[in-house]
Amino acid sequence: MACGREERTEVKEKIQNAVDDIAAPVGDREDPAQREKERFDNSWRSLETFQQGPPQQHGPPEPPVIDVVFVQNVKETFKNLDANAINSAPVSVPIEGDVSGPSVLKTQVYLDRVHFSVGVLDGRWGRNSAIALWWYQHAHGLEATGSVDETTFRLLAAASPGVQAVVSHTLTDDDVKGPFVTIPEDVYEKESLECLCYESLQEKLSEQFHTTVEFLELLNPGVSFSSLTAGQSIFVPNVRDAMTTDQPDLASVVISIRGNTFNGYDAAGNVVLHAPTTLGSKYDPSPSETLSVKGIVHDPHFHYQPTLFAEVPDSDPEAHLKPGPNSPVGVVWIALSKAHFGIHGTADPDSIGYASSHGCVRLTNWDAAEVGHRVAKGVSVRFVDTRQNQNSPGA
Repeated sequence: MACGREERTEVKEKIQNAVDDIAAPVGDREDPAQREKERFDNSWRSLETFQQGPPQQHGPPEPPVIDVVFVQNVKETFKNLDANAINSAPVSVPIEGDVSGPSVLKTQVYLDRVHFSVGVLDGRWGRNSAIALWWYQHAHGLEATGSVDETTFRLLAAASPGVQAVVSHTLTDDDVKGPFVTIPEDVYEKESLECLCYESLQEKLSEQFHTTVEFLELLNPGVSFSSLTAGQSIFVPNVRDAMTTDQPDLASVVISIRGNTFNGYDAAGNVVLHAPTTLGSKYDPSPSETLSVKGIVHDPHFHYQPTLFAEVPDSDPEAHLKPGPNSPVGVVWIALSKAHFGIHGTADPDSIGYASSHGCVRLTNWDAAEVGHRVAKGVSVRFVDTRQNQNSPGA
């Protein structure tokens, strides 16, 4: 399967039914300045998906009684705060707009633990966090605002009772195990590598705990990550456990193209998995129809085919890349029933939810890995909020 322009289907007929022949666009990482601009773009609120949403399965719940101290509109910071101070800080509400601090981190961790992923956990609010919260509120019978109030926070905290947002983690042999490699920009230089592995232990740990290398440094000032060994401890966000075995409970998937959202539903129609996603740009649009899962490949090899990419000369040679988290398709490829489309991971988790790809559905590696264990062949994947007007908000 391959990501790319649909009109190239004819020339690639022999790979249309091959789940394990995987190609995807390779290019520069997205522009951080554009990503920052998109972080507070609220155009998603006007999309049809967020006007209607799925039917609410529950009435508004009674706020659970838990021991939380709330304050109103207090400006927070992580400066000079250790893990204990972060965990014990009162929760400042409402959480909305350009805010950061312990209250945001706690909310992000709790959302992650109930499988309403915000992508990378960085202690800063934004589009991904607001949308994840919107879906959590809607799925639990709350008024869906995308802003954190006392009732919403209490419900989230009660779902993981007594769990602290930041915990000490003792490194294991598997945690510190390499190999670690330098990933070149050139695809043909990548072809010579034995794996597209992590470039550093810090990068590996940041993905393991669903965060960024910068935030991991913030939680561990003065720690030299390059010299860490098994038995030593670091502070990390207290994220959900990784899913390592197949538990196919997703009966259907709905993906909002302009809302950059991936929702998984159980057989009763409840949202049981949410994640931010990055989808095709106007040059290589994602499909606007209902497809189905055709197959799943963990740790996929990557077949670089220049004829699939508009920006690459067709005369360039092909290349075959080894698997790894820094593969263009990340740690899993979920083939869809339309030629050249699939759901997959990424080497750039910071970009998820904010930038456009060449036509496929990108998730963070940790979210993609979980989806790979929770879908099965034949599960429907419906695309909504299509880009019928490329100049409309969110296009």
